[in-house]
Amino acid sequence: MKNKCLFPSIKGGVLFNEPLWRHTTFRIGGPASVWTEPADWDSLREILRFAAEKRKKTVVLGGGSNVLFADSGFRGIVIHLCRGDFKKMRFSRREIISGAGVALSSLINACRRKGLTGLEGMTGVPGSLGGAIFMNAGYCGSVSDVLKRVTVMDKKSGRIFCINQKNIKFGYRHSNLGRYIILEAVMRLERGNIKDIESCVKNYIRLKREKQPLGCPSAGCVFKNPEGDIAAAEYIENAGLKGKKAGGAEISKKHANFIINSGNAKAKDVLRLIALVKRRVRKLYKVNLAPEIAIF
Repeated sequence: MKNKCLFPSIKGGVLFNEPLWRHTTFRIGGPASVWTEPADWDSLREILRFAAEKRKKTVVLGGGSNVLFADSGFRGIVIHLCRGDFKKMRFSRREIISGAGVALSSLINACRRKGLTGLEGMTGVPGSLGGAIFMNAGYCGSVSDVLKRVTVMDKKSGRIFCINQKNIKFGYRHSNLGRYIILEAVMRLERGNIKDIESCVKNYIRLKREKQPLGCPSAGCVFKNPEGDIAAAEYIENAGLKGKKAGGAEISKKHANFIINSGNAKAKDVLRLIALVKRRVRKLYKVNLAPEIAIF
């Protein structure tokens, strides 16, 4: 990458005015003022130090899912964990130690080849491990179910330390790790039959293809499921909003809790649909839907 003069001492890469739509599953977003790809923990600390010194906003990006950037972009520093230490994986008996930037799909495949089971419920969940832990993501089960501990960096001090799973407050699509950047995680798995694991993964993929608009640019589920037995998608569908469009954005006809980029959608189009859904569901059912995606 070019334009590394801003951080001459870091390992990795730096770009200016990098279009964010290139790096998000929504394929939406204007330019980031500064785009960085640190290759090790020291380089990440240096970027955070610079941001604090210059009073620049930062956002950490993994696989680019579950996020919507503004059409005007992000006036700050985007930290993309996609290199070096953040992409390493290693095994120790029934444990996998993985960098935060490793894609969940890569983790699942690596564990399958080793005959280790426990991550299959993450099948089809887009993005990287760090984001999955931060959001406690999962399709069947949650990543916190197999997590043993995480190594984190404090965003303010740059201090690095480990946190055991029992000391992290996990909830539905939530954790209390917001003040940290996840660097690495250890997950404890079980021995399994490789063919059984493959069959389980294929079944989850089949179910997702049947129920979700895979192959269309999206950020995944837009809203968290509210308390109770009725899912957000059911409220949205019952409100008659499936297929509703705003510019190039559309509420999926296949799964009402997905907003898809049906062609050159802008962030403003997605935000219009989000506002419409919240307004209509609140009016009809007295339910306040909260976004699951991060909006910048």
